[in-house]
Amino acid sequence: MSQYDSAAIEKRWQEMWKKEEVYRFDPKSEKEVYSIDNPPRYASGTLHLGHATGYSLIDFAARYRRMKGMNVFFPLCFDVNGTPIEVRVEKKYHITKLDTPRKKYRELCEEFANEKIGQMTHEFEMLGESMDPSIYYQTDAPYYRRITQLSFVDLFNRGLVYKGNYPVNWCPGCMTALADAEVEYKDNINKLNYIKFQVAGGKEDDFVLIATTRPELLCTCKAVAVHPDDKEKQHLIGKELITPLFGRHVKVISDPKVKMEYGTGNVMICTIGDKDDLEWVMKYHFELEKGIDEAGKMTELAGKYAGMTVLEAREASINDLKAQGILVKQEDNPQQVSICWRCHSPIEYLQVPQWFLKTLEFKKEVLKRADEIKWFPEFMKIRLQDWTNSLQWDWVLGRQRIFATPVPIWECKKCGHAVCATKEMCYCDPTEDKAPVDKCPECGCTEFVGCTDVFDTWM
Repeated sequence: MSQYDSAAIEKRWQEMWKKEEVYRFDPKSEKEVYSIDNPPRYASGTLHLGHATGYSLIDFAARYRRMKGMNVFFPLCFDVNGTPIEVRVEKKYHITKLDTPRKKYRELCEEFANEKIGQMTHEFEMLGESMDPSIYYQTDAPYYRRITQLSFVDLFNRGLVYKGNYPVNWCPGCMTALADAEVEYKDNINKLNYIKFQVAGGKEDDFVLIATTRPELLCTCKAVAVHPDDKEKQHLIGKELITPLFGRHVKVISDPKVKMEYGTGNVMICTIGDKDDLEWVMKYHFELEKGIDEAGKMTELAGKYAGMTVLEAREASINDLKAQGILVKQEDNPQQVSICWRCHSPIEYLQVPQWFLKTLEFKKEVLKRADEIKWFPEFMKIRLQDWTNSLQWDWVLGRQRIFATPVPIWECKKCGHAVCATKEMCYCDPTEDKAPVDKCPECGCTEFVGCTDVFDTWM
C-alpha cells in the first residue's frame, strides 16, 4: 500500500471521465430522465468542507441513477449575482457602491466572480463531482438575465407586481432591502433601560416606568402599550405621557400582545425598533417617522443625536437620561438580534419604496399543492408549510445593489407612472437604455427615470 499514489490515480480517472464525457446528459436519449435541480454555488469564494459534503450527497444520487440506467441531468452551475460577491469585492478593493461608478463596480465583480469560478470548477473536479459541463450555466450570462427579466415582465403585465412604500428589512451595511430569508439571528446581551415617562398634567413624581433596549428611538415614540388584563395598569389606559429628551405627548393604549412579565409591562411603541413595533404600527396606523436613515445613522428627527450611528446615539441618549435622573436602572437583557446574512450588520425596519411581488394571496394554493406532492423526506413538507404559514408580507423582490439583473422599469419624472420593458427589449438596463415609450401614457411627460434596483437573487 505504501506504493499507492492516490493523487496520481485520482487525476488519471478525473481526466478520463472528462475526456470520455461520461457525465454528459443526452437530450436525444429515450432513457428515463432523472433531473437534479442543482443549487448553483455562489461565485464568492472557494469550496469549504460544507460544500464538499452537500454537493457529494447530491452526487451520490446522480451516480446511483446513472448506474440504474437513467439519463441524468446534473448541470455544473454558478450563482454570479448579488450581495455575497459585492461584499467580497468591496472588502478586496476598499470601495463602496456609493464611491464607484456602476460600470466599474460591475466589472470588478465580474472579474472577481470569474476567477472564483475557475477555482471552484477545479475543486469540483478534484472532489469527483459528476456535474455535466455541457449544460453549464452561470446567472450573469445575458441569456440568463433575459429569462429573469422576461419572468418579471410577465408578472408585471399580470398585475402581480407593485411598488409600495412599506417598512422592510434593511441592512445599513449593504444598504439594501432584504427578504426574511436573508435575515439571520444571533444571541446578544444588551441593556434593558428603565426610563421615567412623566404623566402629562401630573405632579413631578407622577411618572410611568418604561423598559426599553432602544432609547435612541425615543424620537419616534408613538404610544405606550399595556396588557388589557394587567389590573395594575388599567388606570393608565387613555392617559398621556411625555417622552423624555424629546417632550412628545403619547397616549397609553392596551394591547394583548404586550408581555406583562417583561420589563415593567409598559411597552414603548416606536417606528420601528423590532417586529412587535412593526405589527403595532400597522395595526394602529401610526405615522411612520424615520429616525434612522439607510446608512444606519440618526436623522434630523433625532435632534442633537442626528448624524450619529445607532450605537453612538444609544450611548449618548443613555448618558443624557442618566444626567437628568430619568434612567432608573439598567439590566442585562439576553436577546436574539436580527442581522444581515452577509455583512452581519444589525437589521433595521425602514420605510423605503420597493418593488413587491404578491405572495400572500397564494398561500392557500401553495399549501393545497403541498398535499398533492410525494415528499422525500416527509419533514420537508412540514418545513414548507411552516414557512408558508409564517409569511406576513409580500415578497420584496428588488435590491439596492448593482451586480445582479436590473429591474426593467422606468418611472415618469413628473407623475411617477411606471413603464415596464417589452419582452423584445430584454435583457436591458434602465440606467443606460431608453424607456419603451416616448411619453408617459398618464400625463404625457417625455422624461423618464430608469430604475436603479436589481433583482433579489431568487427572482
